[in-house]
Amino acid sequence: MQDPITQAEEKTERLAERQKQAGANQIDQVAQAVHGAADELQQQMPKAAEFAHAAASRIEEGADALRDRSLRDLMSTFNDLGRKEPLALFGGAALAGFAISRFLKSSPDKKRGESTP
Repeated sequence: MQDPITQAEEKTERLAERQKQAGANQIDQVAQAVHGAADELQQQMPKAAEFAHAAASRIEEGADALRDRSLRDLMSTFNDLGRKEPLALFGGAALAGFAISRFLKSSPDKKRGESTP
């Protein structure tokens, strides 16, 4: 039988792993949305569509990396980036927050009775 601390650590790791997988799935959805937007641009702005598809592919790679790497490895990489490139880390976090907020605002799950401007 394991001690309570070990049990709590394992439970926390399992929860974090589930959240990591859910995050990777959400990132995949963002990538698919970017691919969809790129498809819409294809006729009128083919170069912009090309860049958008490339960006979506990079987003998919990020989701795959998140899905495939261990939590310890991700934390180590994150900490190293914070030490070596704090501005890049801050900028990436701000950009990710902006992208997530835009994605959530555009989701169809709006409460009934809300009006949109």
